[in-house]
Amino acid sequence: MDTSLLLSQFLSGLSRGMVLFLIASGLSLIFGVMNILNFAHASLWLVGAYFCYSFWVLLQGYGFGMWVSIGLAALTLAAIGWVIEVVLIRRVYDRELPEQLLLTYAMVLIIGDLIKLTWGVEDRIIARPPLVEGPVFFFGIPFDSYFIFVILVGFAVAIGLWWFLQKTKYGHIVRAAVFSREMVSALGIPIPRIYTGVFVLGIFIAGLAGGVQAPVGSITLGMDMAIVVQAFCVVVIGGFGSLLGTLVGSIIVGEIYAFSILFWPQGALVLIFVVTAVVLIIRPWGLFGTPMRA
Repeated sequence: MDTSLLLSQFLSGLSRGMVLFLIASGLSLIFGVMNILNFAHASLWLVGAYFCYSFWVLLQGYGFGMWVSIGLAALTLAAIGWVIEVVLIRRVYDRELPEQLLLTYAMVLIIGDLIKLTWGVEDRIIARPPLVEGPVFFFGIPFDSYFIFVILVGFAVAIGLWWFLQKTKYGHIVRAAVFSREMVSALGIPIPRIYTGVFVLGIFIAGLAGGVQAPVGSITLGMDMAIVVQAFCVVVIGGFGSLLGTLVGSIIVGEIYAFSILFWPQGALVLIFVVTAVVLIIRPWGLFGTPMRA
């Protein structure tokens, strides 16, 4: 097997893994802190991609339009996330998991219809600016320059989340709320405000992921259903609530998919599910999770 081909597939898997990380990190953060399993997370990611397209159309005459559109899409999703948390999610804090899933699955259906009413059913495409057109070369191997940007964004978000959770006062409060919300509340810190901030941050990252994904290919209805299963596989493999686990799980799933496409295209998703099942059997709480999150 040609070494250049293997390196090309590795880079392709890494870029796909970073897209999955951007989606799964928000999902894992929300569950890890709030114990809310947001099945609509990928649907909000798709909304972020559509908003990125809309902002790009408005700013099409400017050379920086695509870059600004990605940021505006993330901020718009953060605002939508705030409304969703205050109006809906706050009502199911203490409900059982099936009730949470029913609520968030209903959101999937509603979001899908709202997308059809707002943007129609046609595919949308964002043209990349000249700055990211054409390949770059690693050891003589061509690689899409935009995917370099995707990889850098993924690692930047990972570092940013680590710094937020480990080095800031608010991050310490968030981590404390994971283990004892009663103790944090007894200190006079309002738990709903913490949860709202965490949910908004998670949805902001989902919007950022949608904006980053939008120029990769066409924006299509149903993309969220195709990616949500892989995102859940990522957090199951890495461990719910573990940032490092989500990063490692994303890379594992991305690389499995990339090399499966090369050697066994029909079994790409099958191998992802097999690895997920093996992890569930050996470590139900994931590679970097804890038994309390199993």
